[in-house]
Amino acid sequence: MIQRIQTVWFFLAALSISLLLMTPIVSKVVNDSEYWINAIGLYQQTNGKTVIDLFIPLAILTILSAVLLLFTIFSFRDRKKQKNFALISLIFIVVLSVLTYIYVAKMPGGLEGVSYKLGAFLPLISIIFIGLGVRGVNNDEKLIKSADRLR
Repeated sequence: MIQRIQTVWFFLAALSISLLLMTPIVSKVVNDSEYWINAIGLYQQTNGKTVIDLFIPLAILTILSAVLLLFTIFSFRDRKKQKNFALISLIFIVVLSVLTYIYVAKMPGGLEGVSYKLGAFLPLISIIFIGLGVRGVNNDEKLIKSADRLR
């Protein structure tokens, strides 16, 4: 059912992944230029002017992960499909984290001296929410099996 607790967990996971589009993941200052990365791209601000280098695969994977988590919420009638969608979105988030690391490593000056922002922890938070959502789906399955035994 849509009013179950796993709906809240899956929604919070989708929300935290969606925040990657707006929240900086890392930032760094190199030669009077400030650099920061979010899921859309690498931003460079020099003398008040902002330059953007887009990361299209990262942005697409972020949006796809959030949309898949929303599909997970609305597939509540089929618990097996709901768990499969959650597992696929979990894999997407792990791939998203690896891609993010690759893009951060390409930042001018490398990983040395970067400061981690909220966006660096959002994939981990999302993975925790997905785990809680899957646990809620498993609890529903146990409840239905116990009700079937009583009949």
